[in-house]
Amino acid sequence: MVEGLKVKTLEQERANFCLEEVKNLPKEKDKRDKYKANARRLPAFIVSNGLISTLAFYKSKEETKPVYYTLNKWLQKRGYISKDKDAFDELVNKDFQILRLATTEILALANWLKRTVEIEIQEEKANSLGEREGQ
Repeated sequence: MVEGLKVKTLEQERANFCLEEVKNLPKEKDKRDKYKANARRLPAFIVSNGLISTLAFYKSKEETKPVYYTLNKWLQKRGYISKDKDAFDELVNKDFQILRLATTEILALANWLKRTVEIEIQEEKANSLGEREGQ
């Protein structure tokens, strides 16, 4: 292996992005639990309703906005929408092929986000239980 060579696969980038997003969530348990619940149902929501409908729903509710912001950031990072633009507002006006590519990308990210919240937020519950037992 070449020293210093940092080539990451798209899967690694998605996983790392999701991990950073979850680690940067507010520390309040209820906010983290809501994020987890909304992230867990995201892949099924996209498959059932399509990306545009899912974005509209997640943008419209205060409880789901943190997940929406995660999706928005990823779409900006991957170049599907312009920097500092809103995902829903931009994708509504994109052609079908761009929307299909964005849907495929967000679905892949949604699966990583679901895995990440199940691991990271569950771990926190286990850690807090362990701390109580150790006291």
